[in-house]
Amino acid sequence: MKLTSLFASKSFLFKIVLWISASVLCIVGILSVIIYLNAQNLMIKKESDNSKKILLQVKYNTNIMNETMSRLTQSLYINNDITSIMYAEQENIVDVITRLNNVVNSLTSSYPYIHSISVYNRNLDQFYNAGSPIFFDDPQLLALYNSDQLLPKLKPIFRDIQKVVNETNKSERVLSYFMYETAMNSEKPDGAVVINVKPEWLLGNIKQINSVDRQQGNNIYLLDQHGDYTDVDENQENADKLKWLKNEVLNHTKKASSLEADSSFKSKYMDTQYLITYLYLDSINMTLLKIQPTLEVYGYIQGFKTSIIFITLIFLVMAIVISVSISRKIYGPIGNLVQTISSGRLHTFEQRGKGDEISYLDYVYKQSMEKLNLYDKQIYQYGDVMKHYWLNRILTENLKMDTAELESIFLEMKISLPLDQSYAVLLLKIDNYKDFQRSFSSKDKETIRYAMINVTSEWISRAYINEGLDLKDDHVVLILSIPQGHEHFETDLTTFIQEAQQFVHQFYKITFTASISPISNTIDSLHTLYNKALDQTVYRFIYGHHSILDTERLLLNENNQKTGYAKNLETRLQEALRKRSLDDIEDAMRRLFADIGQLNYYNALASTFRLLETTKKTLESSPDAATPSLLIDLSSFSLQLMEKETLNSIHETIFGAIKESLHTKSEGTTNKVNHYVVETVAEYIETHFQDPSLCLASIASIMKISQRRLANLFKDAMHVSVADYINETRLAKAAEYLSENENSVREIVEKVGVLNETYFFSLFKKHFGITPKEYALKHNVKQLKIPKNE
Repeated sequence: MKLTSLFASKSFLFKIVLWISASVLCIVGILSVIIYLNAQNLMIKKESDNSKKILLQVKYNTNIMNETMSRLTQSLYINNDITSIMYAEQENIVDVITRLNNVVNSLTSSYPYIHSISVYNRNLDQFYNAGSPIFFDDPQLLALYNSDQLLPKLKPIFRDIQKVVNETNKSERVLSYFMYETAMNSEKPDGAVVINVKPEWLLGNIKQINSVDRQQGNNIYLLDQHGDYTDVDENQENADKLKWLKNEVLNHTKKASSLEADSSFKSKYMDTQYLITYLYLDSINMTLLKIQPTLEVYGYIQGFKTSIIFITLIFLVMAIVISVSISRKIYGPIGNLVQTISSGRLHTFEQRGKGDEISYLDYVYKQSMEKLNLYDKQIYQYGDVMKHYWLNRILTENLKMDTAELESIFLEMKISLPLDQSYAVLLLKIDNYKDFQRSFSSKDKETIRYAMINVTSEWISRAYINEGLDLKDDHVVLILSIPQGHEHFETDLTTFIQEAQQFVHQFYKITFTASISPISNTIDSLHTLYNKALDQTVYRFIYGHHSILDTERLLLNENNQKTGYAKNLETRLQEALRKRSLDDIEDAMRRLFADIGQLNYYNALASTFRLLETTKKTLESSPDAATPSLLIDLSSFSLQLMEKETLNSIHETIFGAIKESLHTKSEGTTNKVNHYVVETVAEYIETHFQDPSLCLASIASIMKISQRRLANLFKDAMHVSVADYINETRLAKAAEYLSENENSVREIVEKVGVLNETYFFSLFKKHFGITPKEYALKHNVKQLKIPKNE
């Protein structure tokens, strides 16, 4: 109760207690998170080491079995029965069968993992294969032997034997060990022995380990020498996951600084993070992979997390107790100050009833400053109004006053301009004034004009004394005092104005055009200088927004005797308009407006109207007349011409209208062009369907068009994608070849440009509802049923 009453009257004390407690809690919380994360990393490292131990045990068993098979292959190579078969000069099939049976029966009884053996006789150039079934053909082995690649000695090769059993292909995966010798001048071995080993001795060990933690997601996989899985589930979800796993391991090995035989890393798949460990089996040229969800690993430290939370709560209680004691000592001086200020005031701190002690002190301070500002405003307001009044009169009226009278006024109104120097007027005109009026409130507009005066005055005051004046219109004015010897002050002044323009544009997002008057030696002529600077601003029409105008720069325009642009430029524009050549129109208009930009303001304005009228008449009289929308735009533009502040904006508007008109007309031919594109693509597919690399990307590259654009055009016209059209064309050709009954299915698959025979079978059955063999058989039956014509 005592603590509650203490904090109720001293809210700032409560904030101090809260801040200190929160700081301690934040520090403890950060340390706790760091400890927890370190514990997670240690647990991951430990689990990674355990996974490596399991993989190393598998590797050890594999090395032992591999060494046994290697020795067995060597001993078999020098076996009498095998050498008799290997070096026989005449084929005695009975003797071959007898000797092979003796060897196979002997091996399979001692080594149950032996699948089959193969013996090569160079004299007869013949392979003899025996195993399960007893005698079979091994075309894959013969193809491997006849290839140019060198067969590894006593190194296992993982391969898939396709046996023909009951007229069907039966897949059996084996590890093949080769042993042979070659003569110095011979390309083929004198004789060779191949032992095919069932992979169950290796895969069985892996499956037994996987069966322990299958439900938690722990699994071990084996990649063969080609990077393919040796034994995986066939469901799509598992296949996608295994494909991701293989790619992650491949990317990790590529990023590693050196080739590592074993390593571990973390990666995420389908919002689940996994710990991946791999080990390379150099003896059989394969890779073991182990995958485990990290959530399972983190589950071991959940109890540790609870302990950290409990310790954090204890520290929080201790922090509150300690912070109350420390806060009271810190609060002492603030409380005494509040008590001192509050005593004797109309509104004491307790009576105010809102905010803490600091807000109360702030309230008292602001009250005092408001009163001080009110007194200052009352003192200086009269002087500011009168100063603005006299500057306005001097600038806008032709006053005739003697030096003594002016000196008295300047001294009383605190006008800083000296009376014994030369003067110039700098006029700052706001660009896009209509947008300025719409975009800002009255208060904001006054603030921006005030900022323009202050910013520019501050930059210029580095070299020239000046006074600013807001004329409450689209411009403000600065009166400059120019010392003797600064007749060419425009160069220095231009630098200051550019810096002021950049600052105002950056912070207020507006631009202004500056006009610098000539120099006058008397203050009475400021009225004339102001009107001269105001007259010069019309040349913003030629020089554009954000420009700086002075008398010397405008002399070329003022003294130009030409009344309009060259006739040959107008003729050139008319020819370009009749030809409807956008590039020629753009070039002709650029030359015309460049010529207009050299005229004085009034002739430039008249030339613009003339150019607009010429453009309109040329388009109306053209045999290939412009669209009505363009004529309407050009007609209405003449009424809006006075709203355009610059010649460049008029140029862009006219050219933009013409460009839009030409683009609108060209759209009528787009559909015809698209039709030709689609026809070309279809014809190309029908003549190049046998190319295996035929796809959307290759066609788009040949036609120099983006894949996305080509795909959309083709589908809109044909109502089928490019890929589906390619497949349909290939299937139609395949059906035609099957009906001719002159080629095998495998040859037909190659002829229609499909590399994967299994993929072709699935496409064919999906399209026709039957397999290719059934389709050919059905077609042959129909042919037999057709009666011959007598």
